[in-house]
Amino acid sequence: MKAFHENRIYGSGLPVQISTVRNINFLAHWHHDVEFIYVSEGSLQVGINSGTRTLRAGEFAFCGSGDIHYYDSGRSESEIILVVFNPRLIGSTAGWPEEGVVRSPFIPYSETGVPSAFEREALEELAGVMKRIEAEGAEGREQSDAVITGLLHMLCGLALRYASAAAPDSRRSARSAAHLKVTQELLDYLDRNCTLPLTLQDGAERARMSVFHFSRFFKNVTGMNYNTYLNELRIGRAERMIVGTDAKLIDIALECGFGNVRTFNRVFRQLRGGAPSELRRKK
Repeated sequence: MKAFHENRIYGSGLPVQISTVRNINFLAHWHHDVEFIYVSEGSLQVGINSGTRTLRAGEFAFCGSGDIHYYDSGRSESEIILVVFNPRLIGSTAGWPEEGVVRSPFIPYSETGVPSAFEREALEELAGVMKRIEAEGAEGREQSDAVITGLLHMLCGLALRYASAAAPDSRRSARSAAHLKVTQELLDYLDRNCTLPLTLQDGAERARMSVFHFSRFFKNVTGMNYNTYLNELRIGRAERMIVGTDAKLIDIALECGFGNVRTFNRVFRQLRGGAPSELRRKK
């Protein structure tokens, strides 16, 4: 799992990433790129800002520039088409979409009940474009970059057609934007400083909330409690060191913010289902 503010590097060529991913797990993070998700098989939990949804086969979601989002497959099997791209490809230099224009980033809008005819039409059209983008990316045919760029314009247009709010509430939009910025800054801070002995009180103070409200807010946005999120960051860092260096496990434990190797082993086993020494043997 990865977290925080992701600076995506596309390399040369079109700034778009098209992939088919099974059983994705990804910590709450944000980036300026636009991200579209179509579930082709199974189901998984998706969190976008303060909304959480179990998306099932045939359902769709999107993350605009700066949206905080996470994926959690849990024990479910899933396969998704994931399209991530720089918004300048659709002529949007300040981020997409504009604040306050989206009713919901999920289609269908509600997790309960039978999708309406309008929602079924939306899913059929969006699925068709997502699959066409996937095919163009895989086949690499002549002028595929131009075709993909055109399809991205269509994808964004359809998303706004089916998800636009009838009458944006400017006050609510301003409040949501303020909360989003505070959370973005907090996630960046936690990633940079996760090896320090950070407490729930520290997080609440940085978010300018009471401990009680911060605890509920943080779990609502990230899908996990504050301490678990910190430990995910620490274990993720430890995994990279175990695979990429020959450092001793005790030194890795201390460098990644654990007071001793016993605590490190316990947390590692809780989050990964095995001991860190097993990961080293797989090198």
